[in-house]
Amino acid sequence: MRRLTKRRTIVGTLVVVVVALAVAVSWLAVAGDHPPAGTTGGTSAPEGSSTAPPAPSTTSGGTTGVALGVYVKPDPSVGDAETTLSRFESTIDRHLAIVQTFTGWQDPSGGMIPFPTAFATAASSLGATPMITWQPEQAVDAAQAGGRLSDQPDFSLAELASGRYDAYIRSWAVEARSFGKPVYVRMMHEMNDRTYPWSIGVNGNSSPQGYITAWRHIVDIFRSAGAGNVEFVWCVGAQPASPDPTVYFPGDGYVSWIAIDGYNRGTPWESFTTIFAGSYRELTGVSSRPVMIAETGTVEQPGDPSAKAAWITSAFEHEIPDGFPRVRAVLYFDAPGRGFSFALTSSGAALQSFRQVAHAPGLQAPAPS
Repeated sequence: MRRLTKRRTIVGTLVVVVVALAVAVSWLAVAGDHPPAGTTGGTSAPEGSSTAPPAPSTTSGGTTGVALGVYVKPDPSVGDAETTLSRFESTIDRHLAIVQTFTGWQDPSGGMIPFPTAFATAASSLGATPMITWQPEQAVDAAQAGGRLSDQPDFSLAELASGRYDAYIRSWAVEARSFGKPVYVRMMHEMNDRTYPWSIGVNGNSSPQGYITAWRHIVDIFRSAGAGNVEFVWCVGAQPASPDPTVYFPGDGYVSWIAIDGYNRGTPWESFTTIFAGSYRELTGVSSRPVMIAETGTVEQPGDPSAKAAWITSAFEHEIPDGFPRVRAVLYFDAPGRGFSFALTSSGAALQSFRQVAHAPGLQAPAPS
């Protein structure tokens, strides 16, 4: 009996070893089909990716789909961001996942603008993640919200990277850290359009590397300040003055999101897919990060009162889920912009369309974090 027991023990041990080897071989085969963290398609990761934060989750609590957000133009008669947002949410009968605001670095009198704690708190109180589009520029006019002037050499890429604003950047980062909840910071957006002080072709900004250097410099200050709750959103324009936005990409190690802005301005009338497909293909080819549509909207079409509503329904309920699988968040720009009106209140049909979109099953995901 003892000899038989020993033989069974040996056989059992051999079986365990064989199974373990099979599992190991299987695991290696699977791992070989997926690039390691910080790489795309098996190629080397961009410089700086060794310190990459984890990519935002595409699911939360088992929920899949796209997170819905907006930028709502502030109403001076209301008086505070929370009331403006609450009214909008009441109109569409749901809470949003992300809400956006815009802020410069310097007011018209030269004062540096602090982290917008009141806005972030208002967004958070409504269950949304705040997104702050942070623009290194001086506001042109205090009464002109979002007013800008690209010819501002004080905010050139060289100045941003020089250390001139480091104390301000650090103080802003500390305030963002003190907020204590996730916040998206969309910094130096649409760099491939010559509209802003950080754009290539203005203020002596001569190369994409200058943009990358300035971006990384600012992000490194946030890291040194311990602002781990900040997720940086790198965003290009879909129909820019300068082609190939990928040359400005600072690397997966320095962004949490890649994002695109684009609009149907009606001249000519363009679908969401026509506007975004090219940039989406380029950006997803260089980054493994999730995609955000940070600004989009459409004008009304003269002579066709149903066109705007149909565009919204098609873009949000059909084109994005069918043709843009890596999009994890989309924000409508409910305001005028550069001489065009994208506001949802332009017609009852447009507003009703967005209200229906807001209740679509595929647009109920919380903001990834």
